[in-house]
Amino acid sequence: MSELSVLNTINIDSGKEKGLLSRLYSAAKSLPRVANHKVARTLFKYVAMPLLLWMVAKGYARADDLAAPGKEDAAATFGEDSTMMYYFMLAEVILVFLLYLRNHNPATFLLIPVFIVVTKVVYSIVASRS
Repeated sequence: MSELSVLNTINIDSGKEKGLLSRLYSAAKSLPRVANHKVARTLFKYVAMPLLLWMVAKGYARADDLAAPGKEDAAATFGEDSTMMYYFMLAEVILVFLLYLRNHNPATFLLIPVFIVVTKVVYSIVASRS
């Protein structure tokens, strides 16, 4: 009986190198054990799936710019000489005046040029992008 247990523990094919198919088979057999590992699940969830979805989307996602006709309207609405900019600056002046009434500090009127310069810069950036 002891001879049988010794023979079962000895690997008879230890001198041979494993072939490709046997390595693939052993890897497939160990896959469920690896898939249950926390690191493997995390890598699959945060690396493999997003990469797969990105690759699929890159191959199939082709679209026309549907907002292209609206660029002229956006430039007219948010451009440097638009009425939107006029009303925005008027609102800034009114808000600074209300702030002055609350604080009674004449230094708050210095915010008017600051707001106007910032508004002009932002609106010129918006106009150049469209």
